[in-house]
Amino acid sequence: MTRFIISLISFLFPLFLLSQQSISGTIASDDGQPLPGATIIVSGTDNGTTSDFDGNFTLNDVPEDATLTVTYIGFNSLIVDVNGQSTFNLSLTESAEALSEVVVTGYSTERRVDLTGAVSVVELDAIEGQARTAGNPMQALQGRVPGLYFQRGGDMMGSTGNDLADRKNPSNTVLVRGLTTLGDNSPLYVIDGVPTKRQSVFASLNPQSIESVQILKDASAASIYGSRAANGVIIVTTKNEIKGEEKIVVNFNSSISSNSERSSRYEMANAVERGELLWQASVNDGNDPSNAYGEIYNFNWNNDFTNPVLSSVTPQPFVGGDPNMPSGDTDWQEELYETGYIYNNEISVQSDTKNSTIFMSLGHFKNTGMVKFTNYERINAKLNGSFNLIDDKVKIGMNTLYTNSNETLGARDVGGATTTGLALGLAPTIPLYDVSGVKYGGPIGAGYSDRNNPVLMQFLNEWDNTAKHQFFGNVFLEAKLLENLTFRSNVGIDYATNEFVNIERKVDNGFVNRGQNSLINNHAATTNTTWSNTINYNKQFDNHNIGVLIGVEAIKNNYDRKNAIVFDFAVENQDYFVLSAATGQKTANGISLGSSLYSQFGKVNYSFSNKYLATVTVRRDGSSRFGINNRYGIFPAGTVGWRISEEEFINNQGFINDLKIRAGYGIVGNQEIGDVARFGLYETRYGTNLNELQPGFWQQFYNIGTAYDIAGNNTGTLPSGFVSTQAANPDLKWEETSEINIGLDFTLMNNALSGSFDYYSRETKDILTTPPYPSVLGEGQDKTVNGATTKTSGWELQLGYSKPNYDGFGYSIITTFGAFQDEITFLPAEVISAYPGTVDNSILGQSQTAIFGYEADGLFQSQAEVDSHATQLRARPGGIRFSDLNNDGVVDVQDRDFIGNTLASLEYGVRIDLNYKAFDLSIFGSGISGRITNTPNSIWISTSSNSARMLLDAWTPQNTSATIPALSLVNSETRTSSYVYENSSFFKFRNAQLGYTLRDGIDSLKIDSMRLFLQGENLAWFTAQGYTGSDPERLGSNQVPIPRTLTFGINVSL
Repeated sequence: MTRFIISLISFLFPLFLLSQQSISGTIASDDGQPLPGATIIVSGTDNGTTSDFDGNFTLNDVPEDATLTVTYIGFNSLIVDVNGQSTFNLSLTESAEALSEVVVTGYSTERRVDLTGAVSVVELDAIEGQARTAGNPMQALQGRVPGLYFQRGGDMMGSTGNDLADRKNPSNTVLVRGLTTLGDNSPLYVIDGVPTKRQSVFASLNPQSIESVQILKDASAASIYGSRAANGVIIVTTKNEIKGEEKIVVNFNSSISSNSERSSRYEMANAVERGELLWQASVNDGNDPSNAYGEIYNFNWNNDFTNPVLSSVTPQPFVGGDPNMPSGDTDWQEELYETGYIYNNEISVQSDTKNSTIFMSLGHFKNTGMVKFTNYERINAKLNGSFNLIDDKVKIGMNTLYTNSNETLGARDVGGATTTGLALGLAPTIPLYDVSGVKYGGPIGAGYSDRNNPVLMQFLNEWDNTAKHQFFGNVFLEAKLLENLTFRSNVGIDYATNEFVNIERKVDNGFVNRGQNSLINNHAATTNTTWSNTINYNKQFDNHNIGVLIGVEAIKNNYDRKNAIVFDFAVENQDYFVLSAATGQKTANGISLGSSLYSQFGKVNYSFSNKYLATVTVRRDGSSRFGINNRYGIFPAGTVGWRISEEEFINNQGFINDLKIRAGYGIVGNQEIGDVARFGLYETRYGTNLNELQPGFWQQFYNIGTAYDIAGNNTGTLPSGFVSTQAANPDLKWEETSEINIGLDFTLMNNALSGSFDYYSRETKDILTTPPYPSVLGEGQDKTVNGATTKTSGWELQLGYSKPNYDGFGYSIITTFGAFQDEITFLPAEVISAYPGTVDNSILGQSQTAIFGYEADGLFQSQAEVDSHATQLRARPGGIRFSDLNNDGVVDVQDRDFIGNTLASLEYGVRIDLNYKAFDLSIFGSGISGRITNTPNSIWISTSSNSARMLLDAWTPQNTSATIPALSLVNSETRTSSYVYENSSFFKFRNAQLGYTLRDGIDSLKIDSMRLFLQGENLAWFTAQGYTGSDPERLGSNQVPIPRTLTFGINVSL
């Protein structure tokens, strides 16, 4: 039998060899240009190759009856039957789709290859997974777009922010190309043609519903939006395109995530360690620690201040001697935080016919919260539709988004301290519960701060709630009036309400109590309407292409807020806390604001032979926010571009696929100055202090001015009165930003390597400030005026490399870099004193985020060093030594200098995508450089709060190599300096996702594809040498730590 098998193999093997062959050939474009790097693969196998620099290729082991698939980026793919041939000379035709890829640039679209402004197009596939776990597409853009700076807010719940109740303080900080003005630097969002300043609209979108995101970064690209475009424009388009085919697509996405903040915790002292720190600090100060802290600790030491030795520290058995409150060793971070879970489910349906499309999506997002007794839940629904009528001459459609959410976030204690801060600062000897195990523990006796148990405060505030409702959308009509002439009318609405309920129950917690309960009910609503009408004309004449856009737009904004505070409820039941049930003092107030904007605009695009490009834009805005003498502003812009790759001397070079240089200059404005800055304002004042308007302990000490009786009485009790709070300014005008941008776009090596580079410089003039006025002008004569000037310059770079997937394996790498530097170049003399600096060393020439302080020069090691140094307040062995910059022998305020900026000067990111057959892996990281922040892990010991464990390594005569100052309860050096501000540059591995896609064997289930994935976020970080914090993005103790998130999810397409 063995001999028979060998003989059979010997007979069949030559036949097998005859059925396999080696093939070769060339790949070229339809005009004869070789295409290097084209992919040639045997269909249905992993056997493939790529063409060389001259378009030549060779491929072995090809069956005679095989089929070849030839692909090249930007060209249509080609299918070729081998049919026993061995030589192939193949040509590919350029893809019309690639040539005509368009991006939305404001009221119209442009071919991507024709763009001459600084426009970034966001790759949506890269952000979908992270957007779902964060509950916020905006957060997923962090580090992925050069020039876009994003800093997360403090709740970490997926909340869309509170930019309605507090319009100047949204949840997250978003900057396009850094800082432009001294006021509001947030960009404009345009979603389906409807403008809004509220980032929460974008944040609440279902990622599956987003078709495209473009960011207009420079003035020439954004000038079409005029007075609202100084800080950049983010354009979002949701799915609503008629594709002309009969098709129904159903997508379902579901994921569950776990959130843990353990990796971001600060290392705080435990009960015994805090005692050791208090002992050392007391001894350093020459005080017996038992005098101040004997009620908390037993200190066993030699009582020798010259050579102190501590044998042991033991906590007293009871807090304040109360037998019902046994001393604890409480890790308040462990008690306040718990693992949070995120549940995210989305379903979308898109139904297409020849003349219509309908897109529907429904999403549910729930976050149980990492801080105990917090939660966030959101439901959103979207309905888009478009319909072609009258032989495709008319198109009507709508885009709608409805969002409803409820959230309970972190609380504050009786004194206003955040529970996240209390988790760090509350003394560990206070137990979570008293001896009963039911009543919460609290401070009793000496040596403790007047702060509450943070878990108790979270429990007492679990009835707090913020309910948000939002409707955002538009209806539109497009009509083809003539060939190449289109009219479009768009009516949009942005309506949102915010209902905040804050129930303050009575507090019985040690010696920090509140005997009066209360209810705060705040209602805010905004209604913004937009009506825009445009005419678009596009025509090609031989080698000339021209596009003309003209339009008008009217915008009306209304904002209302009502606030009620009532006291004393007989029953502490959630349902009983309504305004009418209160029996004590009741106070109500509110505001109603509004503004309008009316605009005309035009834009002309021109190209010649697809080589030479030019765009001119102009917009005229009239705003009710400005004085009657400067109501209107005109904002022009122009750009030019040269597609060098279309020139004959480049076109024959196979290495270069596309090469374009561009330059632009534009002027944009900023109308984000508030609705009443130009008015003279008066308020009714019936009392002498703020307590009578806003009841509270500290309010009784605030004088709010004199009320003047309408009838002219100047004695006695005034029945009614008004006080001037702001003087009118009829000359108030636009902040104006001019910017020049020079850019380069390129794709090389068969589009494998692509990138862009931009350099920009901008100047903003007539920035609004409020100078102090001398009292001789009278009360309430402060007014907002134009006056300040800033400059910002920077550069952006994006590079990407991709290897096609022709043998089952492919990869791509994308890197982004964005750097900027801002400086204040002019301030009115009356205003400059309000900024850091001195008369001789002012803020001028510095960033508005600059920190002004002393230069630290290590620690004093001995009294001899103290004596030989310049005279310095609080100088002592082990203390911080400051530099005497002016060498006058005294360290004083004249020795301060600018020591750094709190806003990063460089942000960068890198993304790696790997694909092998059905597996995919994506890794993303980003970082920042050039930022300093206040030491997050306090280096100072507190008399009544807990301290960082790192203080155990503080300086002593026996530990002179330490970098932490000697501990002191009375002599700590807390002045602003380069010691307390440290370099907080970092790089983070933000996201890693592993996926597996099933396509085979699921047809019987009517499923097109199913993808399973695992994802991790906030995985690891690397910080600058000497950084003492944990997560460098946690900028303060009052911020909820950024969690490490692990997610499992499934994406199903039907």
